[in-house]
Amino acid sequence: MTVDLRPLCALPGRLREHRLDNGLAVCLLENRQAPLVSTSIWYRVGACDEDAPTAGSAHFLEHMMFKGSGRYAAGEIDRRTRELGGSNNAFTSQDSTAYYFSFSGDRWQEALEIEADRMTGLTLDPEEVERERQVIEEELAMYEDDPWDALDKAVHRALFGDHPYGRPIIGTRESLAAIGADELAAFHRRFYRPDNAVLVIAGDFDAKALDAVQRAFGGLQAGGEARSPIPQPAALDAPQRLERHQGEVGRLLLALPSPGADHPDYAPLRLLLTALAGPRTSRLAACLVEDEQLCVGVSAEIAETVEPGMAAVAAELLPGVESRLVEERVRLELARLVTDPLGDDEIERARRILVADWVFGLERIHQQGLAVGMALCLFDTDYPERHLRRALDCSRSRLAEVAERWIAPERTSVTGWSLPA
Repeated sequence: MTVDLRPLCALPGRLREHRLDNGLAVCLLENRQAPLVSTSIWYRVGACDEDAPTAGSAHFLEHMMFKGSGRYAAGEIDRRTRELGGSNNAFTSQDSTAYYFSFSGDRWQEALEIEADRMTGLTLDPEEVERERQVIEEELAMYEDDPWDALDKAVHRALFGDHPYGRPIIGTRESLAAIGADELAAFHRRFYRPDNAVLVIAGDFDAKALDAVQRAFGGLQAGGEARSPIPQPAALDAPQRLERHQGEVGRLLLALPSPGADHPDYAPLRLLLTALAGPRTSRLAACLVEDEQLCVGVSAEIAETVEPGMAAVAAELLPGVESRLVEERVRLELARLVTDPLGDDEIERARRILVADWVFGLERIHQQGLAVGMALCLFDTDYPERHLRRALDCSRSRLAEVAERWIAPERTSVTGWSLPA
């Protein structure tokens, strides 16, 4: 039975947008489901804005934003957060960098003071930079030792080549060695300014929230560098294969080019991949996991990037299973999305999965704030709802058209294998 899922597509709470005179974009998402306030600040800078010799600068600077500023000594931000009973974190992607705090509704404004201080007064002590470089090198070694992470890195490189999306967000040992306090300070000056940032306040705040933002950020000077146009990744001339030997079981990562996240085909393609390799009822899960018992698990993902990105099917084999058999099944099911389009029941199940993921993903206030922040930083505040509605409104013919355009491993794909050492 088809159920109208569109009423579930709205973001919770009341959303208002403002812009300070210095260019800082401010979103207030009022939601009183709990006495909490989550703040997040997003900068329109990520790994795609780096030069290749200093790849990893955005991620390195993310670490250093906790290592000392004018009012907060190294480690003081984390200590102060714990004292106030809150939490904080940060992350870097190809297209953006974000920092977020969650506090009780009566003490959340400390987050504004922290963000304003490190936006303008970051210390970047050379000794702290060197200590943090070692931390990041250990993080890099951990990724290299993990078969999935290492395979993902190799497949990205093969699919994107010299494009910034093909470089590891964390950088390489060579690029990390080239990044010092001076390079980080220059990167900070270029991008960490109010006119290149989005501030989101979500939760149970009072009517004076915008006044608090004005006090903390209103006196800061603009001057952020506009993002240079990001070139589109070059198309693959032919399918590519790569094989690594690491770990104790076989792992397959088959990657395809995908549209940017706000492209009209992105949401239909995500729906197709959900039907292909979602939970137990999906085509690949039924074939590889349930019926033939060739794999421990199978999944499919599509990158949420500004420029054209990557969609991928991943499978982890059971011990002793021949890799050729699994690859044949995966390619067969990809081809069937074109030759044997999804039925109404499959489409309806995939729609329900996407809506369930949406509802679960916005269950907590800080998740709501992050969704709004990412949307406004990279697209606009209507993006999350627009994306979901595009998926729910897809017809069978529209899905078949999108499958024909994007699901073509025989034309452009990277087939990556990590096999037992």
